[in-house]
Amino acid sequence: MAFKKQFEDYRFNLNRNRSWKYTAMLIFFFIGFLSLLTSKFYLKTEDPLYHTKTYEAVSSNITGTVTIENRVYHPADYSLDMVIKMDQTDEEEVSFVAQEKANPSVKLPVQLLYEDDGYYVVRVSELSPNWEALAFDLYQENEEKETVNVDDVTSDSETDSTEEIDAHALITTLYSDQRKTKSEEGKRTKTKQDYALLVNELEKDFVKKKMKNYEKAITVEAKHKRQTQQEMNELQRDMKYQVQEEKADTESKIAMKKDAIQSSDASIQLYKDEQKSLQEKLQKLNEKQQDLAMKRKTHGDAKGTWLQNRGT
Repeated sequence: MAFKKQFEDYRFNLNRNRSWKYTAMLIFFFIGFLSLLTSKFYLKTEDPLYHTKTYEAVSSNITGTVTIENRVYHPADYSLDMVIKMDQTDEEEVSFVAQEKANPSVKLPVQLLYEDDGYYVVRVSELSPNWEALAFDLYQENEEKETVNVDDVTSDSETDSTEEIDAHALITTLYSDQRKTKSEEGKRTKTKQDYALLVNELEKDFVKKKMKNYEKAITVEAKHKRQTQQEMNELQRDMKYQVQEEKADTESKIAMKKDAIQSSDASIQLYKDEQKSLQEKLQKLNEKQQDLAMKRKTHGDAKGTWLQNRGT
């Protein structure tokens, strides 16, 4: 009897230990599941922010492309300066609208500091200290809202059919992430001449880059021409050992090679003409840079003289 009682006590303790283990496992899984459901309340999650990279051409809805050439944030006065290049197809006016993620219901002040040949230097002011992200819209401003009678162009129908041209059309939107935007401490002291020099330098870099691309294109085309010439020479040598029927086929291939060589010559000449035009453009930009530097120096000297006279 004593052995039977000991065996029953052992089975009871064993079942109790198993029950405790199962209970502990259930509690652990319940806590884990509850933590997963409530993780969004205590884990920091960040929404992805768009950021248009500098020198990255963005396709627009109206013109060719839009590119941010330069972008600097100034924490001292909570402003963002950008140099934007646009491939415009007409002379319509361009307007800007800026809104930050931290305060999306407010349109921020945008000032056009300088404009020249598709380049725009703009300043967005009154940003929040932690503006997080900025959406910068560019609009094309037509002089007036026009209507075009489509039937006058497409058919002789007497039915009036008109197409409306929006006077306020979105070109594209550029984005800036505060974490990825370069910052400069201290307040700006740049003049209009400074911005003109900056744009002029960017134009020179663009022209130099195009000249290098044309140089590469000339090298590639010249290599292709040499290869075609070599293939044509081989065909001409093979004709010595061919019968009349084979010669006719070879002559046809030689004629195609000659056309390809002439096409390469035309392409090379075109690239060289473009290079010459770009070289003249670069020379004009260098002259403009000298004039702008002289104007800036004259302006600085005049300002210094004015301040000196005012002090006396």
